[in-house]
Amino acid sequence: MPYISTTGLILIICSVILPVPVIMLVQDLLFFSYDQTSFIRPQEAYLGFGGAMLLIALILFSFLFTKMYYDKKDKEYHLTVVHLVLFVVSIVLLILPIYHYHYFDDQGVHSNTYWTFSEESIAWEDITEVSREVNEEDYAVLSYTFSSDEQSITVPFDYSDNDTNRTINYAVEALDWDVEDVFVES
Repeated sequence: MPYISTTGLILIICSVILPVPVIMLVQDLLFFSYDQTSFIRPQEAYLGFGGAMLLIALILFSFLFTKMYYDKKDKEYHLTVVHLVLFVVSIVLLILPIYHYHYFDDQGVHSNTYWTFSEESIAWEDITEVSREVNEEDYAVLSYTFSSDEQSITVPFDYSDNDTNRTINYAVEALDWDVEDVFVES
């Protein structure tokens, strides 16, 4: 029992510290390629990883306190299956953010959304429409959406990410796209 409470406390503390280095390290190990011109790690990946760590800690504390309650009442503990199922689900929720990324390369735009393990791609020559989501208040670009006849991929945008900025500007100029602005309220 002391190991469970200690592990829960460590997970709570680490849920603030570990998401950034773990996501960066694991995504670099699994998905990095020198052919990529830009690799984007969305903020949701970090938040999802930290949230999953907190969820695991809460499940451990729930197990600990319900077990102590049943022992105090001299009743048989019957919630093991519930806690195991919740633990397995939380492990899946811990893995999903690792597979959430976007990147550009010479072939086109690639994306793996949060709730999937499969990657979507659109070749540069297949892109028929490009739009960007713009904040109405300060005209900051929030994301770009690249669309073909069959699908569309939305990529978050950050002005401080020089690789993404350069790649998108080069593609817009080289392929002579008209970029449509879609204004949104903040």
